Amino acid sequence: MKTRKLPIFLEIMKSSFYVIILILITYTISQLITFWIFTNEYERDLLKDRYKEVISLSKNVNSGISENAFNEYLQKLSKGENDEYIRIYSLDRIYYESQSEIWEDIGTNYVNQDVEIKSKFLNFNLYIVLIAPLEIDNYQYTVQIIRESDMLNEFIESSLPTLIFTLILGLVLSAIGAMYVSKKFINKLRRLIATMNEIKENGINKRAEISELKDEVDEVNIVFNSMMDELEEAFDEQSRFIADASHEFKTPLTALHGHLSMIKRWGKNDKDRLEKSLDICLNEVERLKKIVNDMLLLSKAEKEEVDLNKLDEIYPKMVVYEVIEQYRVLNPNVKYIVNIEENIKMKIAPNDLKQLLIIFIDNSIKYNDKENIEIEISLLKENSKIRLEVKDNGIGIPKDEIKNVMKRLYKVDKSRVNNNSFGIGLSIANKLVNNYKANINIQSEINKYTKIMISFPG
Repeated sequence: MKTRKLPIFLEIMKSSFYVIILILITYTISQLITFWIFTNEYERDLLKDRYKEVISLSKNVNSGISENAFNEYLQKLSKGENDEYIRIYSLDRIYYESQSEIWEDIGTNYVNQDVEIKSKFLNFNLYIVLIAPLEIDNYQYTVQIIRESDMLNEFIESSLPTLIFTLILGLVLSAIGAMYVSKKFINKLRRLIATMNEIKENGINKRAEISELKDEVDEVNIVFNSMMDELEEAFDEQSRFIADASHEFKTPLTALHGHLSMIKRWGKNDKDRLEKSLDICLNEVERLKKIVNDMLLLSKAEKEEVDLNKLDEIYPKMVVYEVIEQYRVLNPNVKYIVNIEENIKMKIAPNDLKQLLIIFIDNSIKYNDKENIEIEISLLKENSKIRLEVKDNGIGIPKDEIKNVMKRLYKVDKSRVNNNSFGIGLSIANKLVNNYKANINIQSEINKYTKIMISFPG
């Protein structure tokens, strides 16, 4: 069975009421303990003085004062305002006992002991009891002197109405405070809900208001606004991606449609035109195939999660030289400078490392206008990191464009429509690097070099 939750107002009032009650009870108990310690010491001293007085008189019984006079003195103790009672007894008889029902709860098994003072709760009242040896006319007795702790009892009786009053006042104040706090809190929540509904109806450009207080609700609003900023940026990037992807597909599809129409009209009778159109169609199909493959790689990289604990360490040197050999066959004029630390090992899937190198080398060759293309590849261990660097002597990247080159379908030089570049390669590389909890950094200078640096965890 589900418990029904209280409204926020009642929850705040209940919590504040509990806190106030706890504070009042703690304060009252601490007062009682402090007052009890003070009164207990005070009344113990009174009992000790009374005991000394009884001793001084008992020593003079039958010598300085009569036994009747001593008994009259003992009777006066229980008739005063202090509610003191006394009993004197030995092993075989009771010498004197004040008239009181209190003795039913006090035994006579303390005989000829040292002075002992203790506190006892009897009939819901606190009493101080002194038990000590006493000598009357050369005969050994035990005396019990009992005194009711009136000061503490009166304090408890006087504090109880005050405690009840303060509890009632605390309930009223907590209700008023809860109404005020909950109203402010709920109003802020309502404004946030209104903002959400407005975003739902009119778009994601609306943001929650942030007050000058910067309280917890404002922190929620700040996080909400940050999430909306990221969401809006993601939507904008998605829209740009769809528009750019449509453009990338449109170009080869338009070329295919034009040449296929040309083949249908004149290609049967013109073998040269047929051969050229078929070659162009094959190139455009290859271009489409590359776009689709790059998008599939990007999608896979975005969904893939890598558990470094389950990966085995590999020797990256073999993978680097394997990729270089593949490119030497296609581009024999490229010079490779390789600097790989001996016996270096790293945790990465061989295919992912190969994919990163292919992307970087492909861009280094593609965006290079030099006759002698040079590509430097370094793999070094720095402290607890493994650093991969790929540097070329190509055309470089403008400073203000470096932050954008890893976006999907982003091309620095949009006029280069025939370089077979679709702006997806570095996006794939960025996702792969993120999967390995590594950091990627790009440095470049126009017409001089571009250097890509990746720091993998060691």
